[in-house]
Amino acid sequence: MAQTYNSFEADKKRFRLWLAGTVFLLLLLVALGWFGRTAYRHFKERHEQAQAQAFLARGDLRSAMLSARQTLLLNPTNLPACRVMAALADLGHSPAVLDWQQRIVQNEPTIENKLQLASAALRYQNPPFPLTTQILDELPTAATNLAAYHVVAASLALSRHRLAEAETHFETATRLEPTNQFHVLNLAVLRLGGTNAAKAAQARAVLEQFRTDPELSLPALRALVVDRLAHQDATAAKVYSTQLLASSRATLGDQLQQLRILQQLGSADFTSRLLVVEQQAATNATTAAEVATWMQGNHLLTESIQWLTTLPAGMQVQQPFRLALGNAYLEKADWAALRDFAAQGNWGEMEFLRLALVARAWSQLGVPPVADSNWGSAVTETGSRYGALTMLLGLAERWQWKREQTDLLQRIVEKFPRERWAQQTLQRLYITAGDTAALQQLYVRLLELHPQEIGYKNNLAATSLLLKTNLPQSYQLAAEIYAQTPGNPDVASTYAYALHLQGRDQEGVVALQKLPSAQLAEPSVAVYYAVLLAATGHADEAASYRQIARAESRLLPEEKQLLAEAAKPPP
Repeated sequence: MAQTYNSFEADKKRFRLWLAGTVFLLLLLVALGWFGRTAYRHFKERHEQAQAQAFLARGDLRSAMLSARQTLLLNPTNLPACRVMAALADLGHSPAVLDWQQRIVQNEPTIENKLQLASAALRYQNPPFPLTTQILDELPTAATNLAAYHVVAASLALSRHRLAEAETHFETATRLEPTNQFHVLNLAVLRLGGTNAAKAAQARAVLEQFRTDPELSLPALRALVVDRLAHQDATAAKVYSTQLLASSRATLGDQLQQLRILQQLGSADFTSRLLVVEQQAATNATTAAEVATWMQGNHLLTESIQWLTTLPAGMQVQQPFRLALGNAYLEKADWAALRDFAAQGNWGEMEFLRLALVARAWSQLGVPPVADSNWGSAVTETGSRYGALTMLLGLAERWQWKREQTDLLQRIVEKFPRERWAQQTLQRLYITAGDTAALQQLYVRLLELHPQEIGYKNNLAATSLLLKTNLPQSYQLAAEIYAQTPGNPDVASTYAYALHLQGRDQEGVVALQKLPSAQLAEPSVAVYYAVLLAATGHADEAASYRQIARAESRLLPEEKQLLAEAAKPPP
């Protein structure tokens, strides 16, 4: 019996060893399989990423896109692949570049990546370029020690026609990177077009010197061409342009620049040269679009349409072609042609634009219901794509569609709560429209997104007080923020008005009188000071502040009513 028991125990021990070994082996196989698949995925990701970068460098855009997309399927945060996609979108003049640059910033929020997003926003937003402004404002102070920061800031200043500001930024970039001759070139180009004759002469000398530099000769020649054209010296411009086109690195843009010169000179060669350029561009949708866009900007709008519509059918379904022809119909205000053109096919990632063009055509043809339906479809088609929403917003601004601007800004605020430029723009639209109720609802939402923001708390309290809604909560909110920042004139105004509504006028006057006299004389503060002064019997002083307040062009209807009531003599 003891022998049988011992045998049984030995069998159990062997079974446990076998089971443990089997489990270990299974775990090892699973681990090898898992890590093997992971290693393969990493290898495939790196391979596809390298392929995408190589295809882009060679100009094989289709293959670059396919490889970049394969990379992103394996790893959506692969930054080199995101950069390839951003570059491809930029080459195709697609607003999707903003989406890709935003993804890069989200995954790697470095100053350099944020500056690249700011630079892209300069190309895809309308003046005053709010996203670029927001990014530059939010960068840490350390960013100002980078030359790249000052190059973007200078570009923004130039876009706003602030030449002195741009010059200062280029000077700083030159000081930060004294060996980078491109900063010297940029500064010379800017000064060449300035009003300071001495600086312009010095800049011209610098550019003439750069003409022999292997890296800088082409941009220097381009600047000299532009300078001569600006001075109505097309003959000299042609000399520089001819030198430029002799280079193997000359671009299509350089050929188009010479066409402009020939056009200004009234040269007999203009027509034949244009025909040559058209023939060269007729096999590539991107270059064809560039030529057509040049024609549209140089008094050849009808000719650009005629030429585009003769191009091969295969090119006419490509995005650059569609953008160029759609813009041509817009510029010509040929609404029937635009309607018929944009009603065809599916434009892929730019489908929202097709629908927007259809909406514009029907609007101008006097059929608002159809226009509204297509615009609504265009907005829906953007989904949550930041670049698409931004592009639609630009069109609404261009077409002066106020309601549509407001709707798009609301969508951007909701989907992209970090985009303060959209919040500020929407706020301005509501103020201009005198829509205090919409303002109040905006501040409710913004306070949900940014619960610690004093400004939004104050604005919510102020609009609620003006509308006489949620008064107990508004009184409390006004008191809380005043206790935190009593020296803020906007906060003090809101608090004083809250006291006024509670019949505590003298306390409100005291709160306002703690402000410096210069702040009391600000129109937005003077409104409430005038109301409180009138309520406490200081009619003459109230009148002077009412006068100041009327200088504020952005008063809400309720604030105007307050001033009117304050002007009435006491009963």
